[in-house]
Amino acid sequence: MALTVMSQNAQYGADKDGRWESMIEVIGRVGPHLLFLQEVDWLADPDKADAAEKALGLRLVVAPSRNLNTAVAWNPRVLELLDTETKYSVSEMHHGYCAPRFKPLGLARELPASLVAISTHLTPYSAEVAAQETQLLCARAYRYGGIAIVAGDINHCPLDDPEIEWERVQPYNRTSRCLPRASKDEPWRGNRIVGQKFRDGEFTDVGAHFEDRQATGKAGLLRVDQAHVTPALRPALRSYQRVDPGPASDHYGISWELDLAATDTTCIRAYT
Repeated sequence: MALTVMSQNAQYGADKDGRWESMIEVIGRVGPHLLFLQEVDWLADPDKADAAEKALGLRLVVAPSRNLNTAVAWNPRVLELLDTETKYSVSEMHHGYCAPRFKPLGLARELPASLVAISTHLTPYSAEVAAQETQLLCARAYRYGGIAIVAGDINHCPLDDPEIEWERVQPYNRTSRCLPRASKDEPWRGNRIVGQKFRDGEFTDVGAHFEDRQATGKAGLLRVDQAHVTPALRPALRSYQRVDPGPASDHYGISWELDLAATDTTCIRAYT
């Protein structure tokens, strides 16, 4: 079963200035079965969420948030929703996370655990705090057996991407995304702690897996939009691409394909 997945940061205010309609067209061209969205606070309104479902041709669930909401949309002919978990979205995270669980349909052999799809937006203000948020998400990803995706606006340096031209980056982004310096003359270096947490959680960075390290933040020069999959899904990875939404967002989207029939079920583990 080939599952097309996409993640897109909509950029705050897309509902007010007409960009959301343009973004729906971009998403439609990709045709995802599973869609991760960030900065979609207006979709917390049930009427607007209903309109979005109709426009996208997908079902939609939106997580509560202290700041900007995240959401997940899916094709119900391909994925059956089992439940949605947002237990710590408001209390423990700056933007939060949306974590529905699905039963994939149409597989010759049913998976022994549900597919967990976590759309998230880590805090942009501190790599160290974002690393703590990552640790929480790692636990939620493994909560139901470990067939899981964590994707969205990760906001911080991937583990092995090359250093960018930090001098071109806004000073406030350097304070949150770089390691502390001993003096003002010391070169800036990216803080990789978030990428390290994903690595230590045995996740695979999908873009790095396909050697595609193109920046996704149009202003910040970093590959901030990332997808990470658990070991069970690593052999299911088939392709990856960056998606250009044009003026519809200040973030590129990302899309990847999974062959769920290739899921490594020997990696499934009980949560204790």
